[in-house]
Amino acid sequence: MTPQKFVNIFGTATIAMLLVAGSALARDGQRTRTTQPHSRTTERQRTENGRTRTDTVTRADGATATRAAVVTNDKEAGTRTRNVDYTGFDGKTRSVDSVAARTDNGLTRSSTATNAAGQTATRNMSVGRDQDAGLTTRSANYTTFDGREGSKTDVIQRTDDGFSRDTTRNLPNGETHTRSVDVSCGDEGKCVRQVEVEQKP
Repeated sequence: MTPQKFVNIFGTATIAMLLVAGSALARDGQRTRTTQPHSRTTERQRTENGRTRTDTVTRADGATATRAAVVTNDKEAGTRTRNVDYTGFDGKTRSVDSVAARTDNGLTRSSTATNAAGQTATRNMSVGRDQDAGLTTRSANYTTFDGREGSKTDVIQRTDDGFSRDTTRNLPNGETHTRSVDVSCGDEGKCVRQVEVEQKP
């Protein structure tokens, strides 16, 4: 996988890091997805500047859960806003709101998750690319529902025979994890991958 492909895949995970702070949102209360017998109704609608989608799940016992998403694009400003509201089978509501914006050399994205208790978790992410240097930097800072903070930084560098990637995670518990990956490929198509991992309390 080339560094650019990696960044494209990594960057499309809109709430990927927020799940570190906000995965409890999906687990908080009862999920809209269920393995019990159920029916699902989906309504999609294009709008002038985006789209809407509403999913309703009805269980065999008549209980319902909904997910309503609104995506709004502002082409002039280069931004995309996504608001998703959830109502669980327990009747409690949660939400995830995010705003993504293009920059001269990448993008930024800010996300806020609100759980059923009204607590919020946030994540601010930025991606910068230097095409000439073959360098991509991705950084994110997040706050969990209980107010703890963490961050993650990725630096991906294209090399003559592959790429390197250095990752640093500062976890809410105070630990720092680092991971360095170096991939080099020969003319015969064989690639060698070296990984170094370190953890500090």
